Amino acid sequence: ELMGYAQLSEGKVERLNFRDELKQSMVEVFPDHAKFEVKARTKIDGDLPALMMQRGHLREILLNLLVNAREACNNGQLVRINARTTRDFSIKFSVKDEGKGIASDHLERVFEAYFSTKKKGTGLGLAIVKQNIELYGGTIDVESELEKGTEFVITLPTRALKQT
Repeated sequence: ELMGYAQLSEGKVERLNFRDELKQSMVEVFPDHAKFEVKARTKIDGDLPALMMQRGHLREILLNLLVNAREACNNGQLVRINARTTRDFSIKFSVKDEGKGIASDHLERVFEAYFSTKKKGTGLGLAIVKQNIELYGGTIDVESELEKGTEFVITLPTRALKQT
């Protein structure tokens, strides 16, 4: 993870189907055989345009956000993933958990490299997420309330031509 954070972006930009990439990430983070007591629900509105990016970058974004959301929750709590197309043909998606939330004094630091509230965390997950999103001209925002959960909202441009 540390080496990946330090490396320059190398690889092949591909035309990616967000729905397919999310489905694969969900299988990895919430595998049926693991019997997690935390459940995940997805809602994808309509057909989403293709993303032009490296598969590994999108996968890192999705896996880090989903794992963090799962780990923030207690048994019986829910992780919700929503996705839709915006008016400018970007994909806007959110990962929202019902977990313990992030303290306000930590919230402004969550994207800093090496900052972690986890006992065994490296503090690189969300730094990598932010770097990968910004690499493609996207944005990430976070809202959190203690004991109510956290929501990350990501917008990724699709580079689709606007319809006139």
